Amino acid sequence: MERAPQAGRSGIVVVMKDWAGIAQANGLTVSAGELDGIVGPLAALEETFRPLVKQLTADREPDLELHLSVEGVDGAGEGE
Repeated sequence: MERAPQAGRSGIVVVMKDWAGIAQANGLTVSAGELDGIVGPLAALEETFRPLVKQLTADREPDLELHLSVEGVDGAGEGE
């Protein structure tokens, strides 16, 4: 799908997420220690991917489909 070029604008926005706030807002009932154990790795992943996202350009479309294949299985993933 072609889109009209937009001079000087990028569709990529980088915002740090408040993972603990998201968990609490969604009713995740875990202890503070468990929440720290969840939030830490999510924040680390976000920090790792943020520089990669900055390298993306507005002309690159995200892949909205996941295609998995299984070795030795014909037609794996077809019809999904």
